[in-house]
Order: sequence, then C-alpha cells, then structure tokens
Amino acid sequence: MTSRVRAEATPSSRPVRVILQNRSFRMLWLAGLMSYVGNWSLFAALPLFVFQLTGSTFASGVVLTAMFLPLLLGSVAGVFVDRWDRQRTLLIGNLAMAVLVLPMLITATGHGLWVAYIVVIVVGLASQFTTVAENALLPRLVGREHLLAANSLNSLNDNLGRIIGPALGGLVATGAGLTGVVIMNAACYLVAAGLIGWMKISPLPDSEPAQLSPAPAVGLWTEWRSGIAVIFRSRVLAIVFGVCAVFMLADSVLSALLAPFVATEVSSAAWTFGALLALRGVGGLLGGVLTSLLGGRLGPATALGISLVGVGLLSFVFVNISEPVVAYATIALMGVLVIPGMAGQQTLLQTNADDQLLGRVFGALGTTMAVTMLIGSLAGGALAQVVGVVPLLNVAAVLYTVAGLLALVLLSRGRSVAAVPAAQ
Repeated sequence: MTSRVRAEATPSSRPVRVILQNRSFRMLWLAGLMSYVGNWSLFAALPLFVFQLTGSTFASGVVLTAMFLPLLLGSVAGVFVDRWDRQRTLLIGNLAMAVLVLPMLITATGHGLWVAYIVVIVVGLASQFTTVAENALLPRLVGREHLLAANSLNSLNDNLGRIIGPALGGLVATGAGLTGVVIMNAACYLVAAGLIGWMKISPLPDSEPAQLSPAPAVGLWTEWRSGIAVIFRSRVLAIVFGVCAVFMLADSVLSALLAPFVATEVSSAAWTFGALLALRGVGGLLGGVLTSLLGGRLGPATALGISLVGVGLLSFVFVNISEPVVAYATIALMGVLVIPGMAGQQTLLQTNADDQLLGRVFGALGTTMAVTMLIGSLAGGALAQVVGVVPLLNVAAVLYTVAGLLALVLLSRGRSVAAVPAAQ
C-alpha cells in the first residue's frame, strides 16, 4: 500500500528559527562552512600553482581529475558510515583531512608535484566519509518535519564556500604562496573538527522502526549490496535516483560547454565568464535563504520538480538569447532555483530510507552523480565537436525539464518511513 511522499510532519510556521535554536545543528552548519571554505581555497589556488610551476595545462588538468576521482567511491564510504557513529566519523574525518593535507607543503617548495596529486586523492577520499555522514546525520538533529529548511540552510555552506574560499585562497596565495593556503586549509579542518566535537546528539531509541531495512548483513560486499537493493525496493528512492541521473547528465553537459559557449556566443571578455559564475553563486545564496524560509510550506517532491523545470526553461532562454544582460539574469535565477531542487532531493532520501541505511543511500547517490558527471562531461565535449555547442546545450535544457516533470508526476505518491526524533 502506498501513501503520499512524506514531506513533513507538523511543520512549524517558522522552521528556520526552530532549526537555529538547535545547538547541534548550529555546530554542524558552522563546521560545514569551515570545511567548504578550506576546500574551495585550495581548489582555487592549487591548479594555478601547478600551471605556474610546470607551464603545462595537462598537469593542471590532472589536479582537477584527482579531485574528482574519489567521488566514484562514495557508495563504498556509505557502508562504513552506516557501521560507524556518524558524529565520530565527522570528527575523525576532519582531523584526518587536517593531517593528510600537510604533505602538500613539499609541493609548495616547488618539488614533488606527485605528492600534491596523492594528497588531493586521499583528502578527497576522507571527504567522501564526512559528506555522507553529514547528510545521514541531519535527520537526527532537526527532525524530519524541518529537513527541507535544514537542507536549504546547509546549501548556504557550499555557496558561501564557493564565494569566500576562492577569494580567501587567492589572497593568501598572493601573500604566502601555496604554503599559506595549505596551512589555512588544515586550520579550517581543525576548527570544523572542534565544532563537531561540541555537538550533543541523543542516541536512537532501540525501537527505531526499519521498514526498508534488509536482513542483517555480514561483510563489506554484502552490506554494499543491501544498500543498493533498498534503493530499488523503495519506489521513491528509485525515482529520485533516476531523476538525479537525468538532471546530472544535463548539468555535466552544461558545465563542460559553458565556457566555450560564453566565449563564442555571449562575450569574449574573460571577466564575463567569471561574472556569470559569481552571479550563479549569489543566486544560490538567495535560493538557500528563500527555501529555508518556505521549508514548512513547500513539499520536497514539489521543490525538486519545480526547480528542475524552472532551470530547464531558463537554460533554454540562456542558450538561445545570447545577450549579456539576459545571460546574467538567467544564470542568477538558475542559481536561485537549483537550491530548492537539491534540498528537495536530499529530503526525499532522508525521509524515505531507514536511518540505518542513510549512509549507503547517500554514498550511492554520490557515486551515481560522479559517474553521470563523468559521462556527461566527456560526451558533451566530444559531441560538441560534431553537432555544435548550442544544439547540445538545448538538449541539456530539455533533459533538465524532463527530469523535473518526472519528479512532479512520479513522486506524487510513494512509501515513507517513520520519523527520526530530533536531537535536543
């Protein structure tokens, strides 16, 4: 027997106030912000440093590939997150990243470029554990009735990090070089670990229902398979994963072709592309605030569907009306609309999977997104040589819209699990 997708229980008229009164959530939010600032500062400084050191665009590109590779192992990380205490995983993960990033100081001296590649991969692997653990832990901090608003507030971390991190990384790199950026990155992780250590989370009751849990499993492979199986047994989870795959395919094509499109169709000025990215980040900040304020009124399935349809329509306008003013306006609005979609997606997973399986569910989602992004970015670059950039970006716009319509139509009904009590 199916029922409507669970969105919220008894929503407060002021969900943001309720959430921010939760000390543990505040600590988690600030810890996430510190981690993102550190990540994006290094992301901005390292590729440029490598290019200046080697003069090779290939060597610089390998850095980005090394940052991307650990995403493929999110599904495996999810198995361990479900085995371990999630707060402790976050604490140890941030401490580990603070230590693991330090060998990059060798590269900062102008030697041992290979060390930087290894560091990027191992820090990225540790980051998979902390990312999955944070998403899996959130329902126990705020309660499921406030999850959409909480996920929206969490999205501010990423957007603030995208704005603050590169700016701060560039400033520190100018004054202290890559050495200063590495030290700052390690310090950000240490502060995040300290904030996580201050969280107080109530244990789950022994009677926690597990409607979607499989039989107890032994062994990494068996547990991994059980996490995958639960996705296909839940109608809602399967649909969300399918929708995610479609819109991530569209997003990866757009991301891969955005720079050449802007340069050839909008403006060849270098600052135009940077301004568009900045406007998308600012739009994301606004979207996070608006979604968190409306979190008690907007269901996650509706938020996901409307968001993707809106992004699809705006993408079509962006691609086919190549005027700078139109490009600025549409890219900013896309930034606003992306956030409720991401928050809705996370909320649907958190409210339709048992707590014991959330690590594996979010890990599998990360792997799905990584594989789809890899396929989309490679295919987008190759096919653009044949069919052209504009036609391929129009296909991406259609895919966004189709994903949104699928969410609106198929997620109107689904199975839900009982709520997890919020931590005090």
